[in-house]
Parts: sequence; C-alpha cells; structure tokens
Amino acid sequence: MSGDAARWLTGGVILLLVALLFVAMARTWRSRTRAQAAAVPPVPVPADPGPQAGSWDGFTVATTRADQPLERITAGGLGFRSRGGVTVHERGVVLHHAGAADRWVAADALRGADRATWAIDRVVEPGGLVRVRWTATGAAGATDLDTYFRFPEGDAAAALAALQGLTTKHEHPHTAGEGTN
Repeated sequence: MSGDAARWLTGGVILLLVALLFVAMARTWRSRTRAQAAAVPPVPVPADPGPQAGSWDGFTVATTRADQPLERITAGGLGFRSRGGVTVHERGVVLHHAGAADRWVAADALRGADRATWAIDRVVEPGGLVRVRWTATGAAGATDLDTYFRFPEGDAAAALAALQGLTTKHEHPHTAGEGTN
C-alpha cells in the first residue's frame, strides 16, 4: 500500500470513529430526554396568571435536579443554556427559555429562590446566579428542580426579591436547606 493510500485509509477510519462518537452522543441525549419527560412535563402559561410583579431578561444557565448542580435536566427544552428570563406574577412564575415554549411554575410549586455561584459548566463570581427552586409534577411523581439564571446585577437583585416575595406568600414545606453553591 502506498503512503497516500495509507493516509486516506487512516483519515477515513478516524472520520468514521468521530461520526460514531457523535451518533452515540445524540442517542444518549435523546434517551435522557425521553427518560426525564415523564418527570418534567411542560406546563403552559395560564390565560390569566394574575398581575405581573416584574419581568427580567438574561441567560438561562441550566435546570438541574434539586441540590445536584451537575445533574442537567434535558426534557422540555430545559437542556441548553440560552437567552432566557423570568416573569413573576401573583400566582406563579413564567420561565422563558429561547427556543422552547414558556413554562409555568405555579406559586405553590416554588420552593424558594436564592443566589448560587456555579451550575454544571458555568462558574461566576460568588452569588452571580439566581437560582429558582421549584417542583415539577408529572407521571413519574414530583421532582424537585433548580433553574439557574444569569442577570445583570441590578436585575438579579430585583428578580430575586420578587421571587422571594412570591415564595414567602406561598410557603412550601421544602424550603428548608436553601443556600448558595
């Protein structure tokens, strides 16, 4: 076999291995999303969510299982970091995530809100993320989740105050143990 043929063969084998790796990654992501779909079903925003306390735009960093900031939730469009934000209403919160339908979290499903420093692949200054703690209820039962947002500093403080005000009005039994990562 000539040198050129050997290089082409080696290049073809490497290209095939890379393609197989990408196929395996895509299959793993899809199966994870399917497995989580029963636990984290999408909840559409009600026609009348009540008066709005405020709306803040920034970045949705991640949604994870509660107190497990490395366990990403991929179901329902929650898997990717993107532009996003929150709108706080009297009866709950709308989670905005670019590329996915808005998701409603009723006030009685909120477990709290606080500051965090890291989640999955994002580390920021101490307290640079706003963490919304909530419970999704699906066919698989209740699943406690944390959704992390990155807002400009003035917006972060205002969003956190509105979220905490809403959760204080609707005390939830799971609010114990909140803290910063």
